[in-house]
Amino acid sequence: MQYREVITHLKQNIVDEEFYQREMSKYKNAPVLLMDDLYKGKTTESDINLVYEIINHRYLKGMPIILSCEYSVDKLLDFDEAIGSRIAEMCKGRIVEFIGTELNDRLR
Repeated sequence: MQYREVITHLKQNIVDEEFYQREMSKYKNAPVLLMDDLYKGKTTESDINLVYEIINHRYLKGMPIILSCEYSVDKLLDFDEAIGSRIAEMCKGRIVEFIGTELNDRLR
């Protein structure tokens, strides 16, 4: 799931209930969800609400998420405590943080 692309697409089609539910179901019910670049770009309240809907569903069902983002767990908690705390609990010590621009191959 490319965060920015998917969230934009969902917001553009939120009034089409059938389409919205069908698309959300893909992310809520995937056997494993890979969410790439969470909170990349300007983040709005509606972005946070959509992410919460996906994360909370997966949290309650015990469904795995692989997440990449530019933020630490503490920063995720600052964005939204409900989302950040669910992510942190689901990870239970399986968080890998890479810190420093020297680790970014695109900057070499």
